[in-house]
Amino acid sequence: MTGRTQSSAPRGGLSTNALVAAADHLLNPPGDTTLTPGVRARAAAMLLRLALDETLDAYWQTVSPRMTRSRGRTRMLCLQWYVTPSVARQWYAVWSGLSAACHHHTYELPPTPAEVRAWHQDVSELLRVLAAGKA
Repeated sequence: MTGRTQSSAPRGGLSTNALVAAADHLLNPPGDTTLTPGVRARAAAMLLRLALDETLDAYWQTVSPRMTRSRGRTRMLCLQWYVTPSVARQWYAVWSGLSAACHHHTYELPPTPAEVRAWHQDVSELLRVLAAGKA
């Protein structure tokens, strides 16, 4: 992939491309694995949410560096003034879904691999759109 936001190395050292690829690897493991599908799905959701957060940090760093001081939800709500409303809504919906999937609740089932695969596609598209500046 190309683009300024996807090629930047986040604070943790992995690029967003590496995070998305690792999530893909968890969702489609080669051969046998000892991890259950639920554990792999939750771990993939965490990686995908981290990719969204890092990409949004990089985006705000280039567009309005002061926004990097804001909290996650605020940065996403302000995104609607910089990208198309549909992209901002999708970003918030995917981020919210992934955030809920990342947190373990005893009264909820973990996300299914199919749910996380759908978010994986959404994240890949959102990262591409934001990097291309077509939002």
